[in-house]
Amino acid sequence: MYSNTILYLLNILVIPLMVLIQLVLVTYPTENQWHRWPYVQKLFLSVGAAIAYVFRFIMYGPKLAIRGLEEKKSATIRKVLIGVAISLPLLFVIVNLLVSADQQFGNMLGTIPRWLLGLKIEEEILRTIAITIYTLAIFGVLQVLRAKQPLPVEQPAQKEKMAWDSVVSLTVLTLLNIVYLLFVIVQFQYFFSETLTDGFTYAEFARRGFFELLFVTMLNLLIISTFVSFVEKGSKILTRALRGLLSLLVIFSGVMLYSAFIRLFMYEEAYGFTFARVLAHSFMIFLLVILCYSFMRIWMERLSLVRFYIISAIIFYTLVNTIQLDRFVVERNLERYLETGKIDIYYLNSLSYEGVEGLVELYKINPGHPGLSDLLLQRKQDLMYSEENWNSINMSRRSAEKALMDLEMK
Repeated sequence: MYSNTILYLLNILVIPLMVLIQLVLVTYPTENQWHRWPYVQKLFLSVGAAIAYVFRFIMYGPKLAIRGLEEKKSATIRKVLIGVAISLPLLFVIVNLLVSADQQFGNMLGTIPRWLLGLKIEEEILRTIAITIYTLAIFGVLQVLRAKQPLPVEQPAQKEKMAWDSVVSLTVLTLLNIVYLLFVIVQFQYFFSETLTDGFTYAEFARRGFFELLFVTMLNLLIISTFVSFVEKGSKILTRALRGLLSLLVIFSGVMLYSAFIRLFMYEEAYGFTFARVLAHSFMIFLLVILCYSFMRIWMERLSLVRFYIISAIIFYTLVNTIQLDRFVVERNLERYLETGKIDIYYLNSLSYEGVEGLVELYKINPGHPGLSDLLLQRKQDLMYSEENWNSINMSRRSAEKALMDLEMK
């Protein structure tokens, strides 16, 4: 349905990974949990064993196949191969003599390579190679998973060794929260009093520190999940104090995430919307969901952080593939154009087929926009002279092609 190149390339890696996870999961012993380290260990071991099995199959498979044939059949195959080897030099000499004797015969033979070149089989060759690689990979994994081997069970003693002292943890959290409190106060001054440091515009301020804030928020999530999992239980007072400080850390992380969200939004208002910026927005919403669940986990010990992180990450990636982000980017840029009169038509043209539809809508709004007519004519010619493969029907392409064909250009 979609035609976004970034998602297309990501899915080439993610979809086989999900298939591998599913295959290992259905053959995994039920007494072990899929969100624990032994399951991850099983994934790596299965991949390594599958690669080794496929390598052995390629090296020794043909020899075993020939050995399994009857002696008469194997001798016949050898004789045929010897006959082909003898015929090749003879055919080379004879064909050259016949071409020299009859030009018409030479012209007929010359059409064969031209016909082969006109087939445009490059994509089919690449697809065949990809199918072969995936087939061998799945074959190797299935052969390895045929033998169900129980995995080592996690030792409870290891968790006791990794337990952190609650007093040390309280000290660390207290210092972190003091620093974050000062930072949050500054953020409230910027975004609620509408004052900025001298010499900075909103766009410049938005660009500075966005990735740093996002990284700090993700680091705080790691700190929260680590402290929740490995800090030893002390007295009730220490436990409540630890939970309170972790809750403050979640709140401060939420404020920093909101600050990063607002910075990016201001940058988009100044320079327009792009796929990467909208994807960053959606990722921050995903982080907010993770923060909310982490806050619940601080006070409810029976909840599992790792399970929720994995499931929510899969749901988030599925939604990114399902929701047409390119279409959202086009709509936001058109709305911005109606308000400000600013738009980057060349960026829209660089998007998937949804960008072409956006250019068509822009032409309906303002046919005289500089460079728009030439760009639409070029895209129209590209679609007219490019063939759509029968095995890869794309609805976005068809929608964009229909919009271009129905457009009456002046």
